[in-house]
Amino acid sequence: MHQTSVLIHQARPSHQILLHQALNAQCVFDVRISANTAELDACLGAKRHLDLLVLDHAMPTRAGLALLTRQPQARALLFVGQPTPQRHNLAQEARKKGLWVLAELPWPLSMPRLQHALQTLQVRPRQRIQTVTSAPHAH
Repeated sequence: MHQTSVLIHQARPSHQILLHQALNAQCVFDVRISANTAELDACLGAKRHLDLLVLDHAMPTRAGLALLTRQPQARALLFVGQPTPQRHNLAQEARKKGLWVLAELPWPLSMPRLQHALQTLQVRPRQRIQTVTSAPHAH
């Protein structure tokens, strides 16, 4: 069975802990944390499959835009916090670049919304099995 692989890029230790615990509570245990750009680059540079990259809307705009330009090799992005008028909306920028923004979750973190986002990530439309029954065999 596939385990969801998550990388949290978050500078605040309290938010790192909160996000890590929230993901563990949702049975997501393959969770790594990067607190700065060097750690983020090292994690993204590793030839390891990544399902979800968690980013903070409060991250510095220049660093966020640079990251999005590099097209991180994650299936989906999840943003926490709220965009502010003083900064670029990084989630909107990611969508413009064709990246899948799974969700935007404001603080305080809502467990039902996180659970819904993770369930959406688990549904893989390209791998759904479709059952087709010919008319003579249908009852």
